Amino acid sequence: MLLVLAACALAPAALRATPMVYGVEFVTNGNAGVVDLANGSFNVVGQVGPYLINDIAFSPAYVLYGIRDTSELVRIDPSTGQVTDVMAVPSGLETLDFRPSDGVLFAATSSALFTINLSTDTTTLVGSYGLSFQGQNIRFDQYGNLYTTDTSSTTGVYLVNTSTGAAALEFTVPFGALALGYAGGNLYGVGIAGIGGQNNLILINPTTQTGTLVLNSFPSVDFSEIPEPGVAWLCGLGLAVLLLRSRLKLLS
Repeated sequence: MLLVLAACALAPAALRATPMVYGVEFVTNGNAGVVDLANGSFNVVGQVGPYLINDIAFSPAYVLYGIRDTSELVRIDPSTGQVTDVMAVPSGLETLDFRPSDGVLFAATSSALFTINLSTDTTTLVGSYGLSFQGQNIRFDQYGNLYTTDTSSTTGVYLVNTSTGAAALEFTVPFGALALGYAGGNLYGVGIAGIGGQNNLILINPTTQTGTLVLNSFPSVDFSEIPEPGVAWLCGLGLAVLLLRSRLKLLS
């Protein structure tokens, strides 16, 4: 909670330098909350219920979406972790991200790329990756490039064509089973224990085609960067919890 309140005192420029991310553990009934990329601390606000949340992404309208059990698009209340079904999706969808330039929602199975239209509740196949690998999280960078990774012991980083779905191996990094995250202009890999990773945080640089260890210990979460207007929600959440705790102490 101190992490949340400390964030309220930061200037916007500082917030961009140390971005806040919202994470959900990659386990059934996983914890949800705010993760500090600087030290790996996890400020849990709740649990997502009897579901496996495969991935999460904030929309341009600051709504947190996720995919549960590779079969349903859901909304997640960031203040509690409560999950609300939105629409069924093709079986096997396990990751999603919004394109920054136009807000189009992309999603993917381990082998193909889709788009999801939230206005019509429809899912459209873009195309197959065309390569024999098990794709993990998809993430856009600030330039609109879409990346995914595989589950090998030296993780491959792939560039995905958003018009055709075709994937091309760009480079590998010497860390295993990384699931992508993006925050503060940087692409990250999280070593997810459930797919053979080491619960570490890796900075991935597509320009230099390198991976650099950031933290040896990091929560086994999928994460999405909290948009700056969302910081107001974080401050309100922190203050509300502190007020509740104070009242409980007075009553005890």
